[in-house]
Amino acid sequence: MKCNVCEFRCEIDEWSRGRCGNYVCAGDTIIQDPDIGYLGAYPVSIETIPLLHYYPSGKFLQVFSTGCNFQCSGCVARLLASGKSLDLPALTPSQAVEKAVQQECLGVVSTLNEPAANYYLFRELALQAKEKGLLAGCSTNCYFTDETLEELGKFVDFMNIGIKGYSDQSYVNCGVPSSEPVFRNISRLFNMGVHVETSVVYSRGNEDDVINVAKTLSNISPTIPVQVMRFIPFGDAPIELEPSIGEAESLCASLREHVDYAYLFNSPGTESLNTYCPECGSLLAEREFYGPMGSKPLKPWINYTCTCGKNTPVKGSTATESFNEEGFMGGYRISRAFSMVHAVLTCLGILDDHRVIEIWVKVSNPETLSQIHHMIQQPYSYLEFVRLVAEKANASEKGEELISFIRERLELVKSLAAENSGHKVYYCMGSPLFALNAGRMENNLVAFSGGVSINKQIQKEGKPGVNVSPSFINEQNPETIFISGFLSRPLDEFYGLCQQYGISADAVKEHRIYEVPPSWDFGNPRWILGLMYIADKLNPGSSAIDLKKEADEFYLRFYGIPFEEAKPNRSFHRPSSGIWSRHVMRYTHA
Repeated sequence: MKCNVCEFRCEIDEWSRGRCGNYVCAGDTIIQDPDIGYLGAYPVSIETIPLLHYYPSGKFLQVFSTGCNFQCSGCVARLLASGKSLDLPALTPSQAVEKAVQQECLGVVSTLNEPAANYYLFRELALQAKEKGLLAGCSTNCYFTDETLEELGKFVDFMNIGIKGYSDQSYVNCGVPSSEPVFRNISRLFNMGVHVETSVVYSRGNEDDVINVAKTLSNISPTIPVQVMRFIPFGDAPIELEPSIGEAESLCASLREHVDYAYLFNSPGTESLNTYCPECGSLLAEREFYGPMGSKPLKPWINYTCTCGKNTPVKGSTATESFNEEGFMGGYRISRAFSMVHAVLTCLGILDDHRVIEIWVKVSNPETLSQIHHMIQQPYSYLEFVRLVAEKANASEKGEELISFIRERLELVKSLAAENSGHKVYYCMGSPLFALNAGRMENNLVAFSGGVSINKQIQKEGKPGVNVSPSFINEQNPETIFISGFLSRPLDEFYGLCQQYGISADAVKEHRIYEVPPSWDFGNPRWILGLMYIADKLNPGSSAIDLKKEADEFYLRFYGIPFEEAKPNRSFHRPSSGIWSRHVMRYTHA
């Protein structure tokens, strides 16, 4: 039988479950695999879905399952998109709706995996939500058939549609023949009154394709928000495909020539997350970076009409208070938690996806994730995180080898720190005005190295940090500034922003601003190399650290490749972009 949920129209029989792996044949009917349910349900703020023009600051219940009909390289939710079975207790739609009611959410939203892979499950969720007076929506690639879309448009209230690009080639790269059904469906949904916002990936070199997306959407309606997702090479993609924040900001400015609202995500400190009046340019709503693919309003966006009289089309009223998610919960941050566990397993030599998933299941309950969130913030408590993962993997001996390696280097840095004279340090991510939270690992690495983190003076917190003023940096006058190795910015752009914002701290004057190597200061065991990098910069000329030797030893021992062969990326678990064939024999010392 032919499945008519999405444009692939897979043939389903007793031997085939379709491209997404989630549909089965029951007599003369295709049904959802009865074992499929929702694997998580967390209250989130709507801006982390992300949606910016829909019930601003509203609290919604995020749910997710497994499976996807696309095959995109570098997927931020690779585990869930893979469709691999997760031995987790699943929620039924009615249980998810009840949870949304109990937690006083405005509605339910399906994210992380593709709802086309769970269409009948999502339909039931949405219909039950409507019966309870709740809103229902999803994040989707929108590759539905005409007949499915007609039905979907009658019970869904809002969508964030992920667009891979304008050209067919951009879809071929995801194993999909054409972009045409997506733009056809966006037009139909908009005309049906569904609130539509779009996300489009921007990797270096595809600027024209992104502009063509904006032009095509403008023909439907220039009021449809376009969210530019700056490409971050989490997977095997080379770091050269990552555009700088400055390049992405320039592209956003170009998009506003075609659409009224263009926003830039994955770019801490950017002003391109704000809403500006398309008529006069006035600032209407101010936001800050809030983790991968997320944002957070700095204050409630109450008035949608500019002083010039131009009205911004926003559906729903603004919540007076923003909801704040705990730890790894909410939006796409749960995928970062998985990557952190995966990173440790890689160092333990556990590379098989099925084993990785099996171990993830053992630690993915909310209580353990909360425990992990605290463990990963301090050098010594991180060792307990390694021990926890190693025990769950039945690899305690390998875990102790990794712990021993890290502990020896901690003692080395501790001896250097005793000689440090309280060097003042500022730690930021992507922009001089985006400060990392005081309690994060990066600032604790500074303190461990003997430095004094000025970030500790900041009282408020965000995820993973907050915007600060130029005056704060100037008043604290750091002698050294480090830029995060997770989301960075080229030094020439960074110094240019310091000049633009009037930042005149000693670190700027004396050119003591450093980009930490990618993924060396958070999220994976390579932070021990980042700690030595920091200690070396804070002790110039007197450091006993041979960083190249240390990096080579770490990469050989735990990744099976020399450091110079590794091609940097932003991944926690992959030490190199491109093809990485780990050596069969692990490197050991005599």
